[in-house]
Parts: sequence; C-alpha cells; structure tokens
Amino acid sequence: MTPKRNSLARACVVLAFKIAPPVRRSWFAAMAAEFDHIPEAARWRFVAGCLFAAVTERVISPAFLHAVPRSVLVGGAMVWAALNIRFAGRMSVTDTFVLEVFGYGTALLFVVGAIATARFGYRATINLAAPLIAVLTMAAAMIWLGSASTPMSNLYLALIVEDLVILIFALALAGSAARLAPFRQGLN
Repeated sequence: MTPKRNSLARACVVLAFKIAPPVRRSWFAAMAAEFDHIPEAARWRFVAGCLFAAVTERVISPAFLHAVPRSVLVGGAMVWAALNIRFAGRMSVTDTFVLEVFGYGTALLFVVGAIATARFGYRATINLAAPLIAVLTMAAAMIWLGSASTPMSNLYLALIVEDLVILIFALALAGSAARLAPFRQGLN
C-alpha cells in the first residue's frame, strides 16, 4: 500500500474512533492499535468494518436516540412557527385581523413549545401539547357543528386541523421517545 493510501486508511480509522460513542472508545482504540498488524491487502476491509461499527454504535447509543427526536421536535416547532408567521404576515396584507392574530398566536405557542422542549425535554412537549389538542379539538367541533359552512369558517377549521395534526405527531413522537429512553439505557 502506498504511503498516501496508508495515511488515508489510518485517517479513516481515527475518524471511526472519533465517531464512536464515549463508552466504546477503548474498543476503537484497540482497533486503531491493530491497524499496523493487518495485512496490507485486508486494510481497507478492516477500515470499512471500523467505520461501519463506529457509525452503528453511534446510531444506537442512548445519547443519539435522545438527540434525534428532541431535535425533530424543536426544529419542527420552529419551522411550524416560521410558517405561521409567514401566514400571519400574508393575512396582514388582506386586513383580516383575526387570522393575523391566529397566525402570530400559533407561532408564539410553537416557539414556547420548542424552547420548553429544548430546556425540559419530552415531558414539556407532552404537558403542553395534550391540553392544546383538547382545546383545538373543542374549537374545531364548535366551528364544524355550530356554524354554517362558509369559506371563512372552513379556513378556520383547516387551520385548526393543521395544528392538530402537527400537535398529535409531536405528542406521539415525544411519548414514544420518552418511553424508549429508559428501555434503551437499560440495554447499555
């Protein structure tokens, strides 16, 4: 193996060491120590195995399993808030004050939810989303059953249903992640 390819292979083993979760670092340090004793013909297979093992260990680590749903919840809430701000801005041009307030209010609720989830975890999402789902469901039922179907009432109903879908998804994700975390920690 040429010195350039050998140094690239060694760099890949070092990368595998850095990717590996902290609890597995000693295992990957042993792999890195074995690198010089691997026959040159088998070094790239060894490197590929090291990288695959490092990525696999990282993906199934409890820290990663916590970070992904939490990031999805926080990022999703921020994106949904931004979309609601855009909607409210568009409504301000058409002089529909109630829709504008609804958009800004929804954006504010999702920003608060994102901050609370980032700070306090899945319980914050569950504690904020569950009552909001109940309130929005009652509002949707009142609009659907209590008033004549007009374009404006249909718009309010559609906006509420959109928020309900997002909140139910967030509640399901937070609930699943909260249940999975203790189970996954018990395995490691």
